[in-house]
Amino acid sequence: MNLLVPAALAFSIIIPIILLLYFMRPRRQERVIGSTLLWQQALQDLQASRPWQRLRITPLLLLQLLAAIFIVLILARPAIFLRSPISGDTIIILQASASMQATDVAPNRFEAAKSQISDLIDGLGPNDHLSLISMAHTPQVLIAASQDKGQLTAALDRAKVTNQDADLQQALSLATSLAAGRTNIQVLAIGDGHVLSPDQTLVLPFPVRYLRIGTDVPNVAILALASRTLQGNLVALAQIANYSHQQRSVPVELYADGKLVSVQTISLAAGATGALQWGSLPATTRFLHARLIAQDAMTVDHEAWAVAGGSIHGRVLLVTTGNSFLQAALGLLPTIDLYKTTPTKYAVNVGNFDLTVFDGYAPPTLPSGDVFFVNPPAGSYIFGKSGPEIRTSHISAGTDSANLLRDVDLSSIRVLRSSHLFTPALWAQSVITTPETPLLIAGENNNRRIAALSFDLHDSDLPLQPSFPILIDNLVNWFLPPSIAGDGQVSPGMPVTVQTWPGADQVTIVDPHQQHITVAPPFPAIPFAQTNTTGIYQVMQQVHGQEKRGAFTVNLFDPLQSRLAPANELPVAHSTDFSTGNNSVPQVLREIWPWIAAFLLLVLCVEWWLFSRSYRPQSTAATQNKGKSAYSRMSSKSQQSKQSGTIGVIQDELVIRYRTLLKRISKLTKRIKSNGIRRKSKGNSDVNV
Repeated sequence: MNLLVPAALAFSIIIPIILLLYFMRPRRQERVIGSTLLWQQALQDLQASRPWQRLRITPLLLLQLLAAIFIVLILARPAIFLRSPISGDTIIILQASASMQATDVAPNRFEAAKSQISDLIDGLGPNDHLSLISMAHTPQVLIAASQDKGQLTAALDRAKVTNQDADLQQALSLATSLAAGRTNIQVLAIGDGHVLSPDQTLVLPFPVRYLRIGTDVPNVAILALASRTLQGNLVALAQIANYSHQQRSVPVELYADGKLVSVQTISLAAGATGALQWGSLPATTRFLHARLIAQDAMTVDHEAWAVAGGSIHGRVLLVTTGNSFLQAALGLLPTIDLYKTTPTKYAVNVGNFDLTVFDGYAPPTLPSGDVFFVNPPAGSYIFGKSGPEIRTSHISAGTDSANLLRDVDLSSIRVLRSSHLFTPALWAQSVITTPETPLLIAGENNNRRIAALSFDLHDSDLPLQPSFPILIDNLVNWFLPPSIAGDGQVSPGMPVTVQTWPGADQVTIVDPHQQHITVAPPFPAIPFAQTNTTGIYQVMQQVHGQEKRGAFTVNLFDPLQSRLAPANELPVAHSTDFSTGNNSVPQVLREIWPWIAAFLLLVLCVEWWLFSRSYRPQSTAATQNKGKSAYSRMSSKSQQSKQSGTIGVIQDELVIRYRTLLKRISKLTKRIKSNGIRRKSKGNSDVNV
């Protein structure tokens, strides 16, 4: 043991002072008398006490000496050398990915890792610094270079496990930033090693150690859930994986809009995957939910959700004298409800539609929603001017910032007899163009989207090409965008940008916990990053006084996180396993005075208890009537003793046992002395004889 403040030992002079006070303590003997009337002078005489006397060992003296010793030790700050698993500047990376929810380590891997870090915080030395990084899809610094154990513990408590993957490369990049300008840096990664694989093995300027959490336990997971329309019937497809070392049969439940469809059982060999199909689902089904019935260490990958039939259904009106090409292409889209009328029957107040398609006709007053013109007659329009018909030559792609020509092959168009001469407005872009005139223009004006096609579809072979329904699908998705781009499925933790409809006044997202989050206004909508929870997210848009409801789903379709066997090593060059008994870590001083101070408090409490037991205040009546008999005083004391209760009985018992022990020790001492005197006198008698 070492003393950090040896000079504080000078305060030990208090010990002989306590002994001196006990040597000079007056000693009076108690006597039982009939009256104090004749003893007034004796009570006032203080000279009868001896200034010096033999030291009497009492409990109070022992406790006071013990307290004085502890006080001196606390002031001297004793410390001992302990072997610490970490020292110097350490950066701990705590893995917070989905696999850390596995319960093969009680209560789960993440809490077990936090417990390990808590022990390391408790063992920090006075010169040690610790930084904490939580590693998920986007790692974040919880605390940087701190010595304060309270702040470190509070930062550790803020760490939460997620349903995301773990990006070790970004976490180590953060660690490199924290280590800039510092020496003796070491990094400790705690988790099961299920991290995104970098392009190559990472090389770092500081050592990286790996503390493995978890065991190799079996698990099954859903890897995909989707819906398709086959031969006019809505079907659901699910892919299941068996991450176990033996064959398993797993029942799978499917729900359509919350109602159980059926339960199918799939048998999978060790490490194999398989597919299930449910057919003839109700055509109005909007949401699908699949669930595995299995007892595994991780359950977040046992459920999956999907949006059936598209995200938001829009109302589309086709105004035409009989364009079967447009009607067929629009009728193939599952995300719209198609209505049809003729130019003679069309009126602006015919209904509230999200998109109106005018084929060879343009009304004097346009509707409030989006508008798509096909072969508009000559005249001035919102998109610009439509002139007389002209001959065109080479067809090519123009400016396509809206990605309207995705998967469209323009080279397949071989016949185009004539086209109107278009003069687009300044805000419109020429998507398909020729040297003579634009063929397709599109743009956004006054919070609504406008597009125009310059030729009659019957004068071209475009409707006969496979690219035509693709072009119409791209246009409709641009006019009436789904809630999010793609198939409506998002990985946990990924930010989502909501595609707002033209004319939208407000956009609100309702998460699986039914919490409402407004993402717009202002427009464009801010990215929505609160996607850690798996389930269905509702997207509600207020468009021209109507509420449009869309949705997207968040699922853990991640084989890396569902395989629960911990990784043997990290993809870091020269990384080593971490061990708390590693001899390469030097010893550090740990102060022990807080434990001594706690014991001192206990000693002071015992001293106070003994002192309060020995103190007996005299009553006012006893002071006034000094002539009371001893018998009455003894009876009063016995009455007080009876009123003290169980605590008083215990205290009296302890005092009696202590005094009995002192008497036995005194008798034993006298006996030993008398035996010694007898042996000595007997020896003298033998000499005289």
